[in-house]
Amino acid sequence: MFENYSYKQKFYALIGIFFMLSITAYKRSFHTLFDVVSEYRELSKKADDINKKANNTGTLKNDVEYLNKIIGKEGVTKEMVQQEIISFASTNSGVSINDLKPIHDYPETDYHIITNQLDVTGNANQLLELAYNFEKKFNYSRMVSQNFYTTKKNNNKSEVLHLKMIFQNYENTK
Repeated sequence: MFENYSYKQKFYALIGIFFMLSITAYKRSFHTLFDVVSEYRELSKKADDINKKANNTGTLKNDVEYLNKIIGKEGVTKEMVQQEIISFASTNSGVSINDLKPIHDYPETDYHIITNQLDVTGNANQLLELAYNFEKKFNYSRMVSQNFYTTKKNNNKSEVLHLKMIFQNYENTK
């Protein structure tokens, strides 16, 4: 049957069959193999990124704790913060609470700013110690402002030293 064809024709037929088989083999086997290898490389890169991000969770937790320390505790109601401020101020002996302003809540699009204002009286050392303790030991809110001032009593002979402190908390509304 193949005796009628020349070697040149047989060679061209063999080359044609080789290309047809090569294309069929590529479409059936090698094409999917190349897709799987490229997908494996992409997934390996994503897995490495996830592992790098997972290693950063410890630093992220530390950052969140640091921010909580700066801006006050999360998950505490504003009334509870005010009660804690009063309780903390009243535990210091010799200091008396002169004025407590109502809670001021300022809503923004992404967060609420909750402001408490406390006015206490006492001598200079007591007020300085109270301000220092609020800064170092009080973790429900952060003191953003303090102002020392004096007022005269009714008889105009003695002055009373006051410390006005403003505390703020930030709550995320998202």
